[in-house]
Amino acid sequence: MPKRRLGVALLVPPPVDAEVDGLRRALGDPALGRIPAHLTLVPPVNVREDRMDDALGVLRQASAVVEPFALELGPVATFAPVNPVLYLDVGGGAGAVHTLRDAVFTDPLSRPLTWPFVPHVTVADEAPPDRIEAAVVALAPYRVTVDIDRVHLLEEGPGRVWRPIAEQPLGMYTRPSRAVRRLL
Repeated sequence: MPKRRLGVALLVPPPVDAEVDGLRRALGDPALGRIPAHLTLVPPVNVREDRMDDALGVLRQASAVVEPFALELGPVATFAPVNPVLYLDVGGGAGAVHTLRDAVFTDPLSRPLTWPFVPHVTVADEAPPDRIEAAVVALAPYRVTVDIDRVHLLEEGPGRVWRPIAEQPLGMYTRPSRAVRRLL
C-alpha cells in the first residue's frame, strides 16, 4: 500500500511568516524555501494511503478541543550542544499548543519520537556553533505575537518540499470542503 509523508503544524501566519523567514535567511537555515515557518505538532510520519481519511478525522477532532489563541514567539534559543538548532521559543499560548499536540498525536498521526516535545519555531537547522552563540545574543530581545486560528496537515513532496494539503479551524468541527477533499 502506498504511503504519504505527513506532518501536522501550526503555520506562522502572515505577515509574521515573512519576518520569521527573514530571520531564517539571515541565519542560513537550509530548509528555507522547502518548509514554511511553522511550529511542529507531529513530526514527519508515514501514513498509508488508505488511512488518509483517518488522518483528516484526527485533525478535525483535535482542532475542536482548542479555541483560537495568541502565541508569543521569541527569544531565539538553541538545543545546542545536543542538537545544533536555533529556534524561537514559545511563551504565551504554550498550554494551548500542548493540548492541541496531545489531541492530534494519535494513530495514524503518531510515531516514536527521537526528542521530547518542546514547542518551538525553527529558524536555523544545523547551525555552526559560532552562529548559534551570536544569534542567541543578538536576537535576545526579539519577541512577536501571532494569532493562531487553525492547524495544518502538511505533506512532503518532490525535492523534500512541504506544503499544506488540509487545514482545520480551531474551536469547531467541520467537514473538509470539496476543494480540500480533491487535493487529498
